[in-house]
Amino acid sequence: MKRNKEDGTNVSAEVLMQTRRISKAEYFLRLLFPARCICCDRILPFDIPLEICDECKKDIRFLRNFEHIFPAGSNIRKVYSAFEYEGNVREAIHRLKFGETPHNASVLVDLSFPFLESFLKNETFKSVMKYDIIIPTPLHPRRKRQRGYNQSELIASRLSYHMNVPALKGVLVKKINTPPQSRLGRGERLINLVGVFSVKKPGLVKGRRILLVDDIMTTGSTLEHCAKALKNAGAAYIDAYVVAIRHRS
Repeated sequence: MKRNKEDGTNVSAEVLMQTRRISKAEYFLRLLFPARCICCDRILPFDIPLEICDECKKDIRFLRNFEHIFPAGSNIRKVYSAFEYEGNVREAIHRLKFGETPHNASVLVDLSFPFLESFLKNETFKSVMKYDIIIPTPLHPRRKRQRGYNQSELIASRLSYHMNVPALKGVLVKKINTPPQSRLGRGERLINLVGVFSVKKPGLVKGRRILLVDDIMTTGSTLEHCAKALKNAGAAYIDAYVVAIRHRS
């Protein structure tokens, strides 16, 4: 997977704390229910703009490049991401998926979006996004019932808010309840998802420019198989947004 020349390591982490202002309603709500750090669960000052403490903020690791190009012939063109799947970002995502903290999805998007916004806009008309719809990677219904939610749907919903682009759930579905990719080796990952995804409503996909959304990318296998189903249904092109990228040797 080729990477562009955009260097994220020079971006100050202080920008993270300038990405959002809390509303008056949220301000007073926090007086009753104090905000907690999405990484370490520490109680935070009620006027802090994003739910991450100073100590955890220092440990956020940026990717060197925010745009990642897939090889020619792939069903997906590019993947956008701001963070390494390490340290406290890893902890926040783990808590999102397994710690019953769905609100972490919104905070993680709020943290990363300022760094990725320019990549998501039309190259000619900068005030316009270059996607028609946002589609989350699906969970099998059984897995979703066990967890209580699909974290990718929550991420997609928050991205939709920032981008003013509709997020469509239930369009891309997972037909088979496969073993989690995180438990498999690289070779197993590449075949685990073959034929697993399908498009339930092709009319909503045909001719559309799609931003596919997931929480983590490791090999890119999940994104590629999802994109293949969307491409077969007539999508114009598919790019992806993930919160973090995990690098494995």
